[in-house]
Amino acid sequence: MSSVVFSSWEGQVVDNRSGQHAASAASDIKVPLKYGDSDVAAFISWDGLVLADKKVSVVALVKAYIAEAAKLACGECSMGYRGLAVLADILGRICGGKGQPGDVDLLLDLAQNIQKNVKCDFCANAVIPLKDALRNYREAFEKATSGNEVIPNIDYIKKVTAPCQEACPIHQDVPGYLELVRNRRNTEALKLIRRTNCLPCVTGRTCVAFCEKNCVRGDIDAPLSIRALKRVPADMGIIQPQPFDKGAREDKVAIVGAGPAGLSAANYLARLGYQVQIFDEQPTSGGMTFAGIPSYRLPRNVLALEIEHITSLDILMHPDLRIRHVEDLQKRFKAVLVATGAHQSRDNGIDNWNADYDTLMEGVSFLRDISCGKAIAPKNQVLVVGGGNTAIDCARTAKRLGCKDVTIVYRRGRHEMPARDEEVKAAEEEGIKFQFLAVPTKIHSQNSRVVGAECIRMELGEPDASGRRKPVPMKNSEFTMSADMVLTAIGEVPDTSFLDGALELTSWNSVKADKNGVTVVPWLFAAGDCVSGPASVVEAMAAGKRAAESIHAYISNNKKLSSELALDGVLHDLSLSRRRRGPKLPSTKRLHPRELPPDERVQGFDEAEECFNVQVAAREAGRCLRCYRVMLIVKGQG
Repeated sequence: MSSVVFSSWEGQVVDNRSGQHAASAASDIKVPLKYGDSDVAAFISWDGLVLADKKVSVVALVKAYIAEAAKLACGECSMGYRGLAVLADILGRICGGKGQPGDVDLLLDLAQNIQKNVKCDFCANAVIPLKDALRNYREAFEKATSGNEVIPNIDYIKKVTAPCQEACPIHQDVPGYLELVRNRRNTEALKLIRRTNCLPCVTGRTCVAFCEKNCVRGDIDAPLSIRALKRVPADMGIIQPQPFDKGAREDKVAIVGAGPAGLSAANYLARLGYQVQIFDEQPTSGGMTFAGIPSYRLPRNVLALEIEHITSLDILMHPDLRIRHVEDLQKRFKAVLVATGAHQSRDNGIDNWNADYDTLMEGVSFLRDISCGKAIAPKNQVLVVGGGNTAIDCARTAKRLGCKDVTIVYRRGRHEMPARDEEVKAAEEEGIKFQFLAVPTKIHSQNSRVVGAECIRMELGEPDASGRRKPVPMKNSEFTMSADMVLTAIGEVPDTSFLDGALELTSWNSVKADKNGVTVVPWLFAAGDCVSGPASVVEAMAAGKRAAESIHAYISNNKKLSSELALDGVLHDLSLSRRRRGPKLPSTKRLHPRELPPDERVQGFDEAEECFNVQVAAREAGRCLRCYRVMLIVKGQG
């Protein structure tokens, strides 16, 4: 089906029922009418309804939609909670052949009152497609109420999401757990979070919070502090055993790498009953969450408890064991997932760089040494090269070691830094300096000691592949910066030597795999930073889960799973929309967690950010608009 019969999406009515006008293409209405090999006969959600098949009963479609929406009404206001329930009852009565004169006007009046008087966006938006249907298909509703004919139920697929949830790589039910936090039900909130997030304590402290960037509240005043609010149930909720089908399957799955991607995949597969074993060359699990995130951001006891909770699913761990040849695993396992991360630093291109000098280090090696307890003597002047989170972590860690003068040298400007803005601000508060639009080109040394770095100034040219303006060296702009230690944090690449050519590699030496972790070798899957390059913890977790789903589909030959993934894919962009037609709201101030004063936190590696208390968390969670989007999809027949 490439055309529509009717659409009211985004308030724009397209009506081709008469057949007198050219049919509008699906692209014109921004609603996909095909996914995988399936056609969409009808679609209804928060911003209207779309029909591509005249045989679909609009009355039955709206009845099903309002019934599903009523299940999600929170009960904070009786107008929304009771109003949707009444609408569902009336529509159910009409479809049951028991309609009454005046039902159509009653439905329209009640829908308008709900939209005007409810407290949050969910119920206000839920009635929009009902109003559209009543106005444009009134004759169908009048006919349904005037007779006693029963209108059959329709078969549909339901998807529930929200703009914040859709922006989250692991699709956390953000409005759901925020509502529980608001009501101080933290153990229930933690249970809900753990359905899709096996590392809530980690992400509650370190997540880059894509959800906050797509928070509808941000278009009114400021996004919610979603990351910090997740930490409240993660820290305060009572951890409960995870349900899983122990020994339900004989199939064994090997995972190479115990970082976020590997742990996420293992958690998902173990809960399905697979026998999972994880191999990692490091003595401590966690990957970059252990080796690359300093303890002042993520205490080691917190990480250890998270990993212990995952391995309680009868997951067998093999730490301190490097896999030499991945094909050796095929003999013992039904499927293998490569999730080895990206731990090798790129060539920094700096002349006179001597890896034998203990004061010339790759940033990831520096952070790993600190995490493993290696003593590093404080220096007077430290240069950190790079502008990402690793560079910020290196600089803040050096300050905590007692290094007197720490400067980050970055080839672009402040606004182009990929590091989290709050981390950059924290570094500035701790006295870390920044040298923007510059890059070191040569190390200066005397008597086998580093004494400085020759740098060159840069200017920003045309945008490059990342979308940021490309830094270009300025002629005759060389200058020297004094330093007795230089750390480079300019990106990492994977170690793929153990693959022995079993998989294709990209020009960046990363593994070639699709977004679901599928490679050219049927039994061999790949996910996380070894595929994408350095990314966030939550992106690695999402990649691990998608790969686990692909492994499950491969072993069980589950075609339905592939169809569900295809549907989620085509609805993703639509689900990200922050468009709202809810009640006008007063502005409220965003609340932030308290932090230790800068002069205190640089004295050691104690956790810098405090957790919200339950009262403050409830207030901040109360700013949530509950922007759930209920979507019903009716598949085409034949």
